[in-house]
Amino acid sequence: MNAACAAGTGSFLDQQANRLHLTIEEFSSIALRSEHPPRVAGRCSVFAKSDMIHLQQIATPDHDIVAGLCYAMARNFKATLGRGKKLRAPVLFLGGVAANLGMRRAFSDVLGFSDNEMAVPDHFHTSGAIGAALSALNAAGSAPPYRGLAGLKEAGKDSRIPSGANPLSMPANVMPNPEQDVAPGADGLIEAYLGVDVGSVSTNVVVIDGERRVLSKRYLPTAGRPIEAVKQGLAEVGAEVGGRVRIMGACTTGSGRYLTGDMIGADAVRNEITAQATAAAEIDPSVDTIFEIGGQDSKFISLEKGAVVDFEMNKACAAGTGSFLEEQAERLGIRIKQEFEGRALKASSPCRLGERCTVFMESDLVHFMNKGAAVEDLTAGLAYSIVHNYLQKVVAGKRVGGRIFFQGGVAANKAVVSAFEQVTGKAITVPPHHEVTGAIGAAIIAMREQNGRPSRFKGFDLSKRSYTIKTFE
Repeated sequence: MNAACAAGTGSFLDQQANRLHLTIEEFSSIALRSEHPPRVAGRCSVFAKSDMIHLQQIATPDHDIVAGLCYAMARNFKATLGRGKKLRAPVLFLGGVAANLGMRRAFSDVLGFSDNEMAVPDHFHTSGAIGAALSALNAAGSAPPYRGLAGLKEAGKDSRIPSGANPLSMPANVMPNPEQDVAPGADGLIEAYLGVDVGSVSTNVVVIDGERRVLSKRYLPTAGRPIEAVKQGLAEVGAEVGGRVRIMGACTTGSGRYLTGDMIGADAVRNEITAQATAAAEIDPSVDTIFEIGGQDSKFISLEKGAVVDFEMNKACAAGTGSFLEEQAERLGIRIKQEFEGRALKASSPCRLGERCTVFMESDLVHFMNKGAAVEDLTAGLAYSIVHNYLQKVVAGKRVGGRIFFQGGVAANKAVVSAFEQVTGKAITVPPHHEVTGAIGAAIIAMREQNGRPSRFKGFDLSKRSYTIKTFE
């Protein structure tokens, strides 16, 4: 059976169909129109979204994306459940997913069966119930008598919702963004430094002055188009402060740091662990632990006197990230920025949702909703689940110090901050500009490394310049 990840199940397909604004029936039929299905990640629902966004941004037709998802799911099945096993014909394809014509074709191709070798019986979607009925028939005479609706009512009397975790409360250590009043130099311009953090979900652009004060910042969705996101961020920041500053140094970080560094003329390129740690240590030299949770990745960093001594990042599962939280909020009909936090902080008995895959979480949510759980308790339960996911899968037993900074976009959610405090029993500090600390760290690195040398930065007006992209192996 499948283990802790439900990426290869019907819920996975339902989520992807919903993202494409297709019914599952439309999903099934249009998949057959594809002649060249693209490669899509099938290992995780959240990671699949990254591939889908990228494919949409390069104008890939929906029928190709849908077919790619079907083939990804078939490959996932073969790699996980079929690993090391010899699959022999004839084969029965059972369960609700067998209704999906795209999945039938994908399984035939990936597993190497012809139409004659793989059959879908008439009652494929109720085969489990049919088997249960046949088992009852075989056990007739030895089993207790069937009690009908009366038995169901009796069983439902004790369906109380189990008591959950401690209620959440408003955290006390959220540092406000300071207001800046920066005086220009003798020539009327402020000497400033640029940091750009290009991640899979967000792209952040920050300009700081020589005193490490943030003069301008932008937090933009990458949306599978890092160059366009960087161009937009530079144009907006340039419109705000470009006439008041002289860029003395620029640095890029994040997963798109090399491409972006070439494009903007960066003076330095550094990994995101170094950038996040640099920003935190600059704000407070006593910081010894950083929790950083972004849209699709999360990091744990341990510091000693400002130096990184240990770190860890999430691996194949994105259940403890911002996309995970956003997906579940959408399922509850809650707006993640406007409503989630307020609802969760009002919870009296947060549901225990555990720390599992984002697709499995759907089952737990439905289970508690059917038992009458309040939306407040469900959202608080989700806040706890992201904390448990992070602590078990990213921190994973590493030393957590006494001075903890919580950075990244998810740190804006005070319910998650409170859940961290409840679970760890320690005060959690959210630093100023927490959502762009990677870009701030990059700007500080540029300041330290340039040391007065002229910058190679090409200017804020890159959006007005033409460029070409070439790929190579």
